[in-house]
Amino acid sequence: MTVNANIDLFVDRLRDAPDAGLKLLAATAASLRDDRPAPGEALAAGFLDAETPVALGEDAADQALARIAAFESLDTPPAPASVKRAAGAASRSLGELLALPDPVREAAYEAIVEGGHFGFAGFGIRRLTLPMPGEGKVDLLRIEPGAGVASHDHEGDEFTLVLTGAFHDGHEVYGPGDINVGAPGFKHEPKALPGEVCYALAVSYGSAAFEGPVGLLQKLTGFGR
Repeated sequence: MTVNANIDLFVDRLRDAPDAGLKLLAATAASLRDDRPAPGEALAAGFLDAETPVALGEDAADQALARIAAFESLDTPPAPASVKRAAGAASRSLGELLALPDPVREAAYEAIVEGGHFGFAGFGIRRLTLPMPGEGKVDLLRIEPGAGVASHDHEGDEFTLVLTGAFHDGHEVYGPGDINVGAPGFKHEPKALPGEVCYALAVSYGSAAFEGPVGLLQKLTGFGR
C-alpha cells in the first residue's frame, strides 16, 4: 500500500522513530523533495564561481585540437576486454551511487568502507545491507529494469522508499520519493519498470514470506531471510 497522499506527515512521524533505519528513510525522503542541485553539480558550480576568468589567445582552439590529436596518436596497447568491462561496471556503479540522495549515499559509503558489498538477492537484484542500530533491517536495493521479487507476504512491517527508477507491485506504480508500506497480510510482487535502474531503500521488520516454489526454497534454505 502507499502513503503518498499524506507522505509529508508520514515522513515527519518517521523522524521521531526509535530505529536509525527509519530515521535514514525519513531524511532520504525529505532530501528527494529538496530542490537543491545534485552534489556533483553544486561542487562544480562552487569551483567555477571561485575561478578568475582568463582571456584565451587567438590560437587557443588550435592548440587544444593539436593536443587532442597528439594524445590520440600515442601508441598504447589496448586493455583486455575483461578489464574494460570491469572498469565500465565500476564507473557505472560509482556514478549511480553519486546520484543518490546525500543521506543514503553516505550510509552506503560507510557500509562499503566497513567491508559491505552488493550481494546477490535475486536475478537482476543486488542488495547492500546498511548496519544500523535498531530492530529494523536496512537494505539498499539495486534492481535492473524488468527484474523483480516473487509474490510474497510480510512477517512484519516493511517500508520501501524508491530512490531512482520505478517499480510496480501489482497494485500501484512507485517512483522516486514514493514509499511502499508492506504489512502482514499485504501481498505484492514488485517489479522494476523498463528504463532506469531502480534503487530503493528498504527497512524491514521480519522476513518476506514467499509463495509457491520460491516459498519452498525459502523454507529449505532460508533464502530471503
